[in-house]
Amino acid sequence: MFENFYCPNVECDQRFLKEGEKCPKCGTLAQKFGMSEGANLMQQKKLHMKVKKGAKEILFSDEMTDENIRKKIYEDMMNLAMHEAGTAWMELGTLLSLNSTDQMLGAGFKALIDQNKIIVRQNELIIRALTKIAKAGPQ
Repeated sequence: MFENFYCPNVECDQRFLKEGEKCPKCGTLAQKFGMSEGANLMQQKKLHMKVKKGAKEILFSDEMTDENIRKKIYEDMMNLAMHEAGTAWMELGTLLSLNSTDQMLGAGFKALIDQNKIIVRQNELIIRALTKIAKAGPQ
């Protein structure tokens, strides 16, 4: 019913094409996609472009160097430290206070998210280091 022709190459940002047409950007032959498949393809293309550009919401990508990841870890640790200092969400008085429960919960969730970003990026560095060791083999 709702079928369109798209460049099926996820790495290419070309969208609509005509039947039998080759993509002017990558040369891939257009393919017919239904409504849901086309939407899925567009999401994949969008995500690929974000990863390629190093979008802020992408925690890490293969294109990022170890130093880039370390820098992001440092930035997140600084954000977390500033957040703790600015909101006092870790102080016992704030935790026991009944005045601003919603604000405290929001601040706590933000802190947990920041901490998780740090852990995810640190895990990526560990995985990369272990992969290098495994490739080097026994010594």
